[in-house]
Amino acid sequence: MEQLERDKRIHQKLKRFKTKQAQMRRIFQEDEEPFNPDYVEVDRILDESNSIDKDNGEPVVYYLVKWCSLPYEDATWELKEDVDEGKVEEFRKIQTELYVSWKKLEQSREYRSGNTLREYQLEGVNWLLFNWYNRQNCILADEMGLGKTIQSIALLSEVFAAGVQGPFLIIAPLSTITNWEREFSTWTEMNAIVYHGSLASRQMIQQYEMYCKDEKEHLIPGAYKFDALITTFEMILSDCPELREINCWGRWRDILGHARCKRRLGEKDVETICRVILVFCLLHYRGDENIKSFIWQLITPPENGQEPHSLLNHSGLSIPVPRGRKGKRVKTQSSFDVQKVEWIRKYNPETLLLDESYRKHLKHQCNKVLLRVRMLYYLKQEVIGEHADAVLRGVDGRDIDIWLPEMEQQDVPTAWWNAEADRCLLLGVYKHGYEMYTTMRADPCLCFLERCGRPDDQEIKAEQHAGDADGDSDVERQQGEI
Repeated sequence: MEQLERDKRIHQKLKRFKTKQAQMRRIFQEDEEPFNPDYVEVDRILDESNSIDKDNGEPVVYYLVKWCSLPYEDATWELKEDVDEGKVEEFRKIQTELYVSWKKLEQSREYRSGNTLREYQLEGVNWLLFNWYNRQNCILADEMGLGKTIQSIALLSEVFAAGVQGPFLIIAPLSTITNWEREFSTWTEMNAIVYHGSLASRQMIQQYEMYCKDEKEHLIPGAYKFDALITTFEMILSDCPELREINCWGRWRDILGHARCKRRLGEKDVETICRVILVFCLLHYRGDENIKSFIWQLITPPENGQEPHSLLNHSGLSIPVPRGRKGKRVKTQSSFDVQKVEWIRKYNPETLLLDESYRKHLKHQCNKVLLRVRMLYYLKQEVIGEHADAVLRGVDGRDIDIWLPEMEQQDVPTAWWNAEADRCLLLGVYKHGYEMYTTMRADPCLCFLERCGRPDDQEIKAEQHAGDADGDSDVERQQGEI
């Protein structure tokens, strides 16, 4: 009792215990013991907050604490006095980690907690380092219990110490991810987090564990708080947008990921194919000349490797598009001559698009293709703006503040539709593409998953491959010709 009375955190511990006990009465039988002592032990600190005490005006420091054996959604804000000083030091050390030069291991150095590698483990680590240095993939195979996990973590520790900041991705079976987390904390000073759990837990991980923030609490693109992320293969398949980094307006990696190409393609190959398709559509477009001029300038390759210039003030981006098919056909003379443009020789559809049936199909759809490209550019530049990278990175749509264009009063599709649904729809179109409504419903970063429920996996798969139902996608078909 005397030890408990001297414990400054005893009141907080009792409060959490009583709360958890009340919640678990319906689950446990009377003869079972619901209390888990891990619930009152600090696992890690997620964030720090500074405020002023309203009563005495003195500064107060709070820490957002993730408790042992409890999910992230049960994290609570605790006074600095109620948190272990050792955990506070670990939290601060994560913010100011330094790196040293890489050196090949000649003998095992002393890792965290005084751990050292056995002779055969040191040999395995050196072999892994040798393959890493020579950019060779490798598989470390050995009998169970000989420390393959430790050797893999030691490899990452050495690479990390060499100045390669990562972050590193660990994909492991669900039954082993706690062991991976434990070994990281036992052997290294690296900040390793486990990305798993319910939607609420994953959202807290994304908010507090994954990205650094500036003074205004805005996410800093490419600045990660963690050094290693441990997750499962199933989580990667269902919730991987947060782990992707896609830059440049082309988004060629996205196309590669969805095209199911039979042959190996690079991002430059996809860029060439897309530019050829758009040039063909321009030649057969019968709409406004300003829109045609806008698309032409958009796809013209930059000179001398310069960055593409902004087209926000281009008249073709702001001009309204007539609705319906009864409007007058616009007869205009093209402002550019394909034969006189030097770069067109590399992307000339007359010599590269050889499939007559596909040419006929593309000619019929050319207006739709160009107008959708135009709208996506407008959506990124005018509506989403600086948040574009965050959308593709998988930040929760409710945390992204974008400008919503003013629209005439229209009937909403359902009673729960509001401004948040409008925002998520725009973000979903930019992230997943036009008419990908089933895929948007399954995206945990948008509001539709919570409001409508997750669609059937077969529906998602069917929608994502609807464009290549005849066996080949647009990129794949043109791949065979180009």
